[in-house]
Amino acid sequence: MAAEIEVLNLKKKFGRVIAIKNINLKIKKGEFLVLLGPSGCGKTTTLRCIAGLEKPDEGKIFINEKDVTNLPPSKRNLSMVFQNYAVFPHMTVRKNIEFGLRIKKFDKEEIENRVKKSAELLKIDELLERYPSQLSGGQRQRVAIARAIATHPEILLLDEPLSNLDALLRLKMRAELKKLHRDTGTTTVYVTHDQVEALSLGDRIAVMFDGEIVQIDTPRRIYDFPVNVKVGGFIGTPPMNFLKAVVEEENILIDKFKIKINRDAKRLKAGETIIGIRAENIKVYKNPDKGDLKAEVVVSEPLGSNNLLTLRIGEEILKVITEPDLTFKTQEIISISFNPEKIRFFDPETGEATDVVSPE
Repeated sequence: MAAEIEVLNLKKKFGRVIAIKNINLKIKKGEFLVLLGPSGCGKTTTLRCIAGLEKPDEGKIFINEKDVTNLPPSKRNLSMVFQNYAVFPHMTVRKNIEFGLRIKKFDKEEIENRVKKSAELLKIDELLERYPSQLSGGQRQRVAIARAIATHPEILLLDEPLSNLDALLRLKMRAELKKLHRDTGTTTVYVTHDQVEALSLGDRIAVMFDGEIVQIDTPRRIYDFPVNVKVGGFIGTPPMNFLKAVVEEENILIDKFKIKINRDAKRLKAGETIIGIRAENIKVYKNPDKGDLKAEVVVSEPLGSNNLLTLRIGEEILKVITEPDLTFKTQEIISISFNPEKIRFFDPETGEATDVVSPE
């Protein structure tokens, strides 16, 4: 089962603090939507309003075209998983998963069936008689998710469910959550500040800053075509590089070096601009005369599968990813070239994208 969610003109204040300014959002049936943004941007408040745990000051929330704005959480046919797991310490894993089913007064056979299926799906079927204190953090998180899906909700809300886990376990749980969504087809809304989680999990990502959704699109398009400098600087590891430049007809001038634009330059206004380029879209040459721009090596960080270089071009600093077998010394002068198809342009005053935001 899955449900469509629509949020219209949602606003929420806490005293003088505006948590949500004016959010409009439509989530399709069976979609995995990620609300992504830094702490305090309003993503959890948005999720809690959808859940019915917070009442909006203005706006409406619809589930399957039914206005649920004033309905309690129990009437919305949804389940929520919190950051701190919220499993009952005095109950076994079995009793924890059963809890919501007993509240809804399912018969004994149906409860047993659902507990078994949920536990098998989350790979905790051998832990049913244990207590939470006997489980690892990852196992407790699985219990919380199993309890949430056992009621067969139309909507699953996840509030930073992996943030308390170590890096390797987060990697494993991301894959399991993606498989779980594929197996259940439940409409899922996932809150996180971790852009790697967002890129790997979401069908679409809604990027939030200061109580507003500034861009909503597929992970690929948000990564390749951020609508402004803020989004480009938040998404990606490392984030997008930004350099001051000047557009001159079919060329870009960066620190007195000219780079040819081999795509439609008519969309770009002549004059000052900011260019954005991802670290993996920059080619590095040991020969300082081979590339388009000369750069000085500030730091070289070996990361196993690649090297991460910090370079200086004039007063600008940028990050570049290179092959692991290329080695560089601090203060070494090298040269670089940009993939012209991957350069993005932004207004130097507003930070908004000035070229094509995303392909048709």
